[in-house]
Amino acid sequence: MFESLISSVVLGITAGLCPLNLFFIIPIFPKVLGERAPLNAIIFSLGVSTVFIPLGLLGNFGISSIFNSYPKLGFLLGAAISIVIGLILLRMVKISYILSVKKERNFYGSTPYTYGISYGLITIARAAPLLISLVSIVSLEKNILIVIASLLIYSFLVGAPLIIISSFFGLKRVEDFVKKYSKSLDRISGIMLILIGAYYLFLFVYG
Repeated sequence: MFESLISSVVLGITAGLCPLNLFFIIPIFPKVLGERAPLNAIIFSLGVSTVFIPLGLLGNFGISSIFNSYPKLGFLLGAAISIVIGLILLRMVKISYILSVKKERNFYGSTPYTYGISYGLITIARAAPLLISLVSIVSLEKNILIVIASLLIYSFLVGAPLIIISSFFGLKRVEDFVKKYSKSLDRISGIMLILIGAYYLFLFVYG
């Protein structure tokens, strides 16, 4: 349970403060900032969660169905995914997924909720390693409410903090902060994922 919730927080912050995700969310700011920015951020996050929660539920049901007879294999799969993506975030394994992202910033919708859906769909490619890692972790969770809560937390942190903070401090300061600390957040997430992977390996061997 705790690994799902902790992962959703750390991975959500890392994805939300990713420079490329900032590139995608900038076009939304004029439509959601202002006096209602905090409320718009919450509604926006619900739109994002409309995309991410079904993915988490599908992963949870799929893993539980496939590994119902051999649950320990689910721990092995979760360990492998967590460790590999942790190594990617630590830059110890390099992939070209960032270069393959199409920088398309056409958002469809007229409300913070529909903009959230559009943002969720657009950023799946960039946040794929982080999202896949979280889905793999919640897939091993037996409590479905924890699965939903974890994806809600992740969805909120992916976009809402940038909207709220930018409404108070301005977009320029937020951009400077992201550029300065994004790599450090990647390292923290990478170490955390490797530790979670090691925990799942322990469960696979001794559970």
